[in-house]
Amino acid sequence: MIIILFLIGFGLGLIYAAVGERIPALLPEVKAVKYNSWILNLFIAIVNSLVFLISFYEYGISYEFFTTLIVFALLIIIFVSDFKYMIILDSPLLIAGILVLILKWYYFDFKTMLLALLGGLVLFLFMLVIAFIGKKLFKREALGGGDIKLAGVIGIILGIRLGLIATILSSLLALPYALASIILNRDKEVPFGPFLVGSLTLVFMFMDKFLNLLNLLIK
Repeated sequence: MIIILFLIGFGLGLIYAAVGERIPALLPEVKAVKYNSWILNLFIAIVNSLVFLISFYEYGISYEFFTTLIVFALLIIIFVSDFKYMIILDSPLLIAGILVLILKWYYFDFKTMLLALLGGLVLFLFMLVIAFIGKKLFKREALGGGDIKLAGVIGIILGIRLGLIATILSSLLALPYALASIILNRDKEVPFGPFLVGSLTLVFMFMDKFLNLLNLLIK
């Protein structure tokens, strides 16, 4: 059983890495990049298989198990595609958002699904406003369209309060990278997607701790 689960997670990890690496290269606006990252893909597949195993034995067949798989799929695909091509594919975001909404409806109720949809809309609009303000202040695109859509998916998964925490955390995670780029005089945009999805993963994995922190701050 363990071997079968490991192989399923390993295979899915390879598929996610291939999607993040190969699909963007088919787009006409993306510059061709040599595919020489088989070691990274192997590492990604092994990590995903371990996540698959741990999630299955921790949660069983449940909402938490399936949502964990979706979150890590996004983590892998966006990490690869945004760092390598500075692009976030729409299709994984759309599929992830729809799947999470279906899971919330199936495991909870229709109201929970609607609240999740509302959370996604609020986070989407929040990032849209941030992007608009950033463009006005810096006279350039502060956030890409993929980042804004990803924020919507984060809102669907985490809700409004934890979603906002994840977006704030993503800025803190991205800050050292951005400062290093400035110090090294790299006139290059910072790929924000990996930090957004990284913060999503952290908040999702330690949701109880973030909720406790949030309750303390509110009090």
